[in-house]
Amino acid sequence: MTSTADTAELLRLYFIQQRTVNLPGIGSFELDRIPAQVDQVSGAIKAPSYTIRYDSMHDIPSKEMFAYISRKRNISEWEAIGVVNNFSMNLKDQLKKGQRFEWEGIGSLENSSSGQLIFDPVNNRYDFLPDLNALSTQSMSGEAVSTGDHHGAITWNDELVTVEARTSWWVAAAVIAAVALVMIFFNLIRNEYKLSGARDTNIVPSTAPAQFESKPAN
Repeated sequence: MTSTADTAELLRLYFIQQRTVNLPGIGSFELDRIPAQVDQVSGAIKAPSYTIRYDSMHDIPSKEMFAYISRKRNISEWEAIGVVNNFSMNLKDQLKKGQRFEWEGIGSLENSSSGQLIFDPVNNRYDFLPDLNALSTQSMSGEAVSTGDHHGAITWNDELVTVEARTSWWVAAAVIAAVALVMIFFNLIRNEYKLSGARDTNIVPSTAPAQFESKPAN
């Protein structure tokens, strides 16, 4: 028989792939992405992160989850349903005894004094997505850094990065230059076509005999 720890790990792997997992009698756990946020007061930029949302109302497992367990454990889908049901029953019994369940990669679950399930998600913030802290002091070179509308400075892993707030002018310049290049290229092609047509034109001599006007003798 599959242990509770083995089933918890298997469901965690399924959660990573599908971003959601539903347990009968427990509820659903869904991964939500929190976008980057800017502190309007300090100017600091909070890096994007992830959180796991718990909903006790959606506790019906999906057929895809049973198929996943069946494939990974090499058992029938009917047996996979039993694996999930046994895991949920063991989890509820543990919570009723006042024990806290630590689900690695998901979070912790425990019952409150009123019997309500409390879920504390894991901290899904990563070191490779650090926060950006705005600087209002002087830069490393000793030059003053303005935090007004024109310039700004931020730090990323304690390394100073100067950010020009108004650098969008080069976008318009690049667009104008691109349009000018296209027009020049089009004119070159058109002129080349005219020259080529002129070179290919054949002059056909007239077959009629030349007529000369006779002048009367003096």
